[in-house]
Amino acid sequence: MEYKVSLGPQHPALHEAVSLRMTLEGEVIRDADLKLGYSHRGIEKLAEERSFIQNIYLTERICGICSHSHTTCFTQGVEQLMELVPARRGLFIRTLIAELERVHSHLLWLGVAGQEAGFESFFMYTWRDREVVLDILEWISGNRVHYAMNIFGGVRRDIDELQKKKILDSLDLLRKRTDYYLNLAASEPTFIGRLAGVGKLSKEQAIALCAVGPTLRASGVPMDVRKDDPYASKATT
Repeated sequence: MEYKVSLGPQHPALHEAVSLRMTLEGEVIRDADLKLGYSHRGIEKLAEERSFIQNIYLTERICGICSHSHTTCFTQGVEQLMELVPARRGLFIRTLIAELERVHSHLLWLGVAGQEAGFESFFMYTWRDREVVLDILEWISGNRVHYAMNIFGGVRRDIDELQKKKILDSLDLLRKRTDYYLNLAASEPTFIGRLAGVGKLSKEQAIALCAVGPTLRASGVPMDVRKDDPYASKATT
């Protein structure tokens, strides 16, 4: 027997405002009708009324998890328009912030995946160690969420030797913790029982649905935007 279940646009299990009408057969989702656009904030219209410099901080607030990626895209676009060549060291610092933000994002969503699958302790572990990344970002920029590092022509702060040592020491700890998480996720029976084989995309489906990142690579497509469309320091090496 099929059931229709409505989720959202406001729902405790959803972190964004979206409306889903799910068609279920038992615990199997057979269809989903999506309605997006409830969170439209008029960013583009707001940008029309502001200067280029003001828009750096506006674009940063598109997202609190991936704020640096938005300002990197914006500043690089403006630099190309102005034919401005950023400082090489500044490009490397941009990339460092971007990669730290990527690790922070992956730990966040790994914890959310654990929580949604009923693995609460996994959520607590990953979010505890996510703080390591946030501490590093705070040492570099002075901020834990919106780092405000990008400026036209480079970044607003340099990294000294003491910061470098603290960053490397913290990353050594984080690397060991990550290895533990990978082993735990691949060996914990209840976690595997809940997720193994669920939502699997074939290579053909992943390409047809325009999957990206880890989702696309998990389907056997060796694509990484950092190699295929390099940015910041990666575009200069």
